[in-house]
Amino acid sequence: MKTCRYWIEQFREDFYQRGRSETTWRTDYWKVLKHLPPNEPLSAKLLHQLVLSTQPNTKSRRRACMVAQQISKFAQLSYDPKPYQGRYSPRKPQPRNIPTDAQIVEFWKSLENPGWRFILGLIATYGLRPHEAFLVDYDRLGQGERTLWVLKGKTGERLVWAFHPEWFDHFQLAEPILPEVTLNRRHDQIGHSATRHFWELGCPFKLYDLRHAWAIRTVEYGLEDALSAQQMGHAVDVHCNIYQQWINRHVHQRAYERLLNRNDRPKPPGLNS
Repeated sequence: MKTCRYWIEQFREDFYQRGRSETTWRTDYWKVLKHLPPNEPLSAKLLHQLVLSTQPNTKSRRRACMVAQQISKFAQLSYDPKPYQGRYSPRKPQPRNIPTDAQIVEFWKSLENPGWRFILGLIATYGLRPHEAFLVDYDRLGQGERTLWVLKGKTGERLVWAFHPEWFDHFQLAEPILPEVTLNRRHDQIGHSATRHFWELGCPFKLYDLRHAWAIRTVEYGLEDALSAQQMGHAVDVHCNIYQQWINRHVHQRAYERLLNRNDRPKPPGLNS
């Protein structure tokens, strides 16, 4: 049997050939696989021990199960970690943490540096991860194209649409100006630099909360969950789990309003007497 080191190297090579990012490998996969004994043969027993070494019902356990399942399939081992995955789900953003549109515009107006004004407006309008604001097609933006092309990032290339579309002009996104940020480093480091800078400026909300605000805004517009998730660069089940409270509310509200607007809906008796 081939060793853990061999299978990890083969799996990593295949991972990059499928267009996955260095950040995802380091934060999700290597964080788990580095605990396997490199010189021992990879086996279902070792993977099971790896899964059980994490705390139940945690993000670490969920990640370990995900990685163990993928590498076992890649190495053609018979191992299913799903029964041990537990009940962990991503922490949902709280309503009090989500900035209103008015708060976003007000803080944007307060910024003096045109580069950081551009970055804030771009993230707010397109719901980007902070580092992705530095990895888009600025040439297309400069030509007035309102569909944003994310060129790189945690989940690779994708297209994103503006919500609100009026913000494209309001935030002057057709005039890209980047702040002085070192870009030849890992994506998470770029994102942390931007997040820290806005914290130092006294931003009343977290930079990542602009992404949550965009997602909730698409629910209010009525964009399908699958399309919103695709534009955000994550899976539909992740999207629905995080934003379920807003999705439920607006889906029910829209259905309620459609029922009320029916001409043939039931009416209570005696109101015209």
